[in-house]
Amino acid sequence: MIVLAVLRHDQRLADMAGGNNVSESTVRRWRDELITLLAAQAPRLDRALKKITKQGGRSF
Repeated sequence: MIVLAVLRHDQRLADMAGGNNVSESTVRRWRDELITLLAAQAPRLDRALKKITKQGGRSF
């Protein structure tokens, strides 16, 4: 939840760390790990554009 607050509400890392009794570097590591996991689950841009084109949309 801490990382989601950082990402969604643009909370400062130091504020979230101090309020939750963890270090700022720990919150930064958690944030970076979550971004990596989300990026791995995201469709690749070339596949997404091909899918849009196949469905009749423009792929710019």
